[in-house]
Amino acid sequence: MSNYEIITKAYGITEEESEQLTKRHTYIDEKLILDLVNGVGVVAKDLNDSAKGKEKGISRVWDSVSGNAKKRQNQINENVVEGLKSAVEWLQDHDRHLTRMDFKIKDIADELYKTQGEILKFYGQFKEVDFRVELLENFKKSAEQRFENIEERLKKIEAQQQIDREVSKLCHLDLPIEVEIFTILDNLASGEFGLWIMFEKDSKKKEEQITYLKRKIKEKLKIEGKEYLDFKNLSSEINRLESIEKKAIEFMSKQYRSFEDENSYEIIDLIALSATNTPDEVEKVIDTQTHIRTFMTYNDYVDALTDELVGESV
Repeated sequence: MSNYEIITKAYGITEEESEQLTKRHTYIDEKLILDLVNGVGVVAKDLNDSAKGKEKGISRVWDSVSGNAKKRQNQINENVVEGLKSAVEWLQDHDRHLTRMDFKIKDIADELYKTQGEILKFYGQFKEVDFRVELLENFKKSAEQRFENIEERLKKIEAQQQIDREVSKLCHLDLPIEVEIFTILDNLASGEFGLWIMFEKDSKKKEEQITYLKRKIKEKLKIEGKEYLDFKNLSSEINRLESIEKKAIEFMSKQYRSFEDENSYEIIDLIALSATNTPDEVEKVIDTQTHIRTFMTYNDYVDALTDELVGESV
């Protein structure tokens, strides 16, 4: 089963829409798969940590963005169980990337495998669900083998070339420039560059690459630090985008918070708010978010967003 079929089944996104999104957002398929696996993982953890058999709402970012949360508030239905099976099968054959997304999926799958007994009890009404959950064991073993060789693979990565490749996309994605900056930084953070940042032990090397990245973005945009962002205009431009693109931006920005709740994301929260609210509402909502500055230059924006997405491990 292809990733298109998995995403179509679990999220209602067509193959054409998936292809359209991945042209800009390289790792959105992996993020959706991660969201799917994490949704099952949240229930498994709840079952393990609280009264057995108790059902809670599932923390699924795309569902909240797409309005599908209500459909799953009482249980993960059979389609999602099938989606988990499909996700694992896809991951087993997935060799396009070795990314930060793969690493997170492996961690969640590992935890799911450890608690599969509780999942089996929860899904006892579904035929052959034990077989489906046990597929996690195969993925767990496969992932362990892949990450045993991670250092050798990462040595082959030319981080600076990846930066140059992504920065070259700026001004060519047909998105608001603030969103284009977010998009290329998200591609770097979610891919092999982000994995390199995670595993590189030399802080000086990481700082040099982050500094180089910020400089290349500013040079590409010829930012002089004099122009301030217009939050209402940003929201207007985002709201004029196609619905599927708008949902993708909201999903990706909110997903960072779903995995790092203890952090305060100034710029990522700004993007999420702009994608969620109408232009007239943006300023009022931002006034309630004390961590978001009212005035911000593009220099500030590039520096802060780069630090949020790829600089936290430096």
